[in-house]
Amino acid sequence: MPAIRIRHVLITDDRGDALATYLAARRSDLDCRVRTASTLTESDPQWADALVAFATPVALKGSSIRWVHSTGAGVDALLGTTRWPDQVTLTRTTGALGARMAEYCVGHALAMTQRIRQFHRDQRAGRWAPIEPVMLKGTTALIIGTGSVGSAIATQFDALGCSTIGVSRSGLPTPPFNHVHPVERLTNSVSEAHWLILAAPLTHETRGLVGVTVLAGCQGTVVINVARGGLLDTTALLDALDTGRVTGAVLDVFDTEPLPADSPLWRTQGVVITPHVAGVTHVEEAGTAFLTALTHLESGRWPPSAVDPNRGY
Repeated sequence: MPAIRIRHVLITDDRGDALATYLAARRSDLDCRVRTASTLTESDPQWADALVAFATPVALKGSSIRWVHSTGAGVDALLGTTRWPDQVTLTRTTGALGARMAEYCVGHALAMTQRIRQFHRDQRAGRWAPIEPVMLKGTTALIIGTGSVGSAIATQFDALGCSTIGVSRSGLPTPPFNHVHPVERLTNSVSEAHWLILAAPLTHETRGLVGVTVLAGCQGTVVINVARGGLLDTTALLDALDTGRVTGAVLDVFDTEPLPADSPLWRTQGVVITPHVAGVTHVEEAGTAFLTALTHLESGRWPPSAVDPNRGY
């Protein structure tokens, strides 16, 4: 690919000032302009060579922007519904995201098997009610998504003696998973799972992937979603919890965030809600990923963090 010269960087991330400071300290030749949805002007996209954002508030078509860098690992909020311009490169930030999400998933799984929440309730009630914990070891984690995040989750569950099954488009063997199934086998595979973990990107192919048909195959499964709310059919999940096919759910992401106060998820027994904190990207990680991709682009090389807009990952 031809080398790209980047000098004007438009930053619309919520942590824009911190990102601009981080980049300026390492590349004084970059001119960074921080904007919010309320301060963005029509001239900003015409000024910028690059955009750093989690979601794009600007129209790329007709702008001078040739590169967009996502401050998160997911790019669905950037892609939107319009066709991505062919001349605009898209990259993303991963950092230690997989490790954080893996600890989140394992932590909540252990909280369930060790009855921690039940013992907290008993303690508040002053109630002595022995319930024997069960072992996480020997259970099966079915992980949708075998990329960097899914692989990190599989590594942690494997280290605790769990069997790990990955689900991907191809179904090709992928370390560290014990087995990998193609997405077409998902419905049949969930019957084996104690833990159904969603760790795939949100694309037009994965939206609503875990719905009525998949959840009907569960047999006492716990659903953990650290990917995107759009992968999971909430109505189908509530029905599966009601029938016992799903015995619990740990949800960090939702279709609408913050989760509306009138959502039935807040009041459903067995559901644990966290406010999109499983894989928070640090400013240093986003800044480092941007600078690494910039080095590649300036030398005419394709960045390892590049995303195929047609696939969404």
